[in-house]
Amino acid sequence: MKKLVVCFVSLFFLTACTDIREIQYQAYAVGLGIDFKDNNYIVTIQFLDFLNVAKSEQGKGDQPSKVWLGNGTGKSIEDAIDQINKGIQLPLNFDQVKVIVFGESLLKSKLKPTLYALDSSYNIRLTGNVYGTAQPLSNVFTAKIPFYYPFNESQISYPNAMQQQSSTVPPLTLQKFMYQFNEKVSTILLPALSVNKEIIKEDKEDYTVPIIEGAHLIKDKEWKGFLNAKDLTGFIRVNNETVRTKLNLEYGNNQMEIELSKPKMKQVVYKDKKKPSIGLKINLDATILSSNNRADSNEMKKQMKKQLIEEIYSSYEKSKEIGGDIYQFENYLYRYHWDVWKSYKEGQFPPLSIDAIHINVRNFKSVPKFNSKYQS
Repeated sequence: MKKLVVCFVSLFFLTACTDIREIQYQAYAVGLGIDFKDNNYIVTIQFLDFLNVAKSEQGKGDQPSKVWLGNGTGKSIEDAIDQINKGIQLPLNFDQVKVIVFGESLLKSKLKPTLYALDSSYNIRLTGNVYGTAQPLSNVFTAKIPFYYPFNESQISYPNAMQQQSSTVPPLTLQKFMYQFNEKVSTILLPALSVNKEIIKEDKEDYTVPIIEGAHLIKDKEWKGFLNAKDLTGFIRVNNETVRTKLNLEYGNNQMEIELSKPKMKQVVYKDKKKPSIGLKINLDATILSSNNRADSNEMKKQMKKQLIEEIYSSYEKSKEIGGDIYQFENYLYRYHWDVWKSYKEGQFPPLSIDAIHINVRNFKSVPKFNSKYQS
């Protein structure tokens, strides 16, 4: 009899989970956009469509993937999200957020309180990739992915995969962004999103796709400005997170395409003069992909180094003009050469000279078209 009572009591407790909802009866946010205009926060949420999940598991669909957006406005981020809550009809779930986008006006005026609000929220994870944009948030989240793949399979959702193919401004998670934001000596390069209607066509119709067009620079918890991808060419080629980039080299009658890969960049300080000076040492591999003429390999290497050094220095000067420090010299001095860092007044650290940029090419090779083997 005692065993029977125990069984009934156990069954009573085991069947208590009556309030559980199936996963398809929740609204899953995959993209979160926040801007600030007219003294109000504007929040845009992109939702996961389970039909798109089925498409991605099968490969892709034969029709454009639908995009569901929620828009809310309020004096705080939570107020704006509450507005969306009232219209979405389902419980909101932020566990799958892969993309967080900040509008440019928010970057200029309300970035600090926004990051504090996100850091204190128990709902939003900090593992998503973060971007800035000057575009309306709805334009970014309704950009399309070719071949009818869903938006959450795009390069901005998985930026590391695209870095392997053609590197651009290094991706940044919200968590890493927050760490760097609270470091006084760091310059943050926040990847900048835009939409492009000219690169891809569906038949003859424009096809709007998301692209990374440069970076917003943030230092001392302030937005310093925007640099486009051309301004940042030198930085993109040699920073330690780059995998590969293509360099077009022209000198004399020679035109060639060279792949630069696996760069390793190191800041250095020279203390052998009256005043300390700074420099860069860069190691990388180079492979000639195509050339219209035969040329001396030493001369090619010399010309390649010259062009690359000019690009690196140009990026340094562009960032310096707006108060940025893309090669993180101040951070390096603060951590490893405290005596040098302390001897200079804030903002008056030794400038980088173009002659202090040194490049070592570990391997310089070409790819023959016929046997597909590397040759020195």
